[in-house]
Amino acid sequence: MTDYLIHFVNRGDPNGAGSNIIQWPQYDIQSRHQLTFLDENTFPLVVTSDLYRVEAFQRLTELSLKFPG
Repeated sequence: MTDYLIHFVNRGDPNGAGSNIIQWPQYDIQSRHQLTFLDENTFPLVVTSDLYRVEAFQRLTELSLKFPG
């Protein structure tokens, strides 16, 4: 995590050119890729898809359109 923070502070991008850390993908609504920190010692970082919140966000959008303000 420290490497990502240092890269972000210095360059505005958590990924370092030529570094050996896994590339932290930029989040966008189409791919929904995110860097996930696992509770494992073998390989604690993986890129996953942020799909577990889609239904909840759709419901919040529906409610905010139905009850604005």
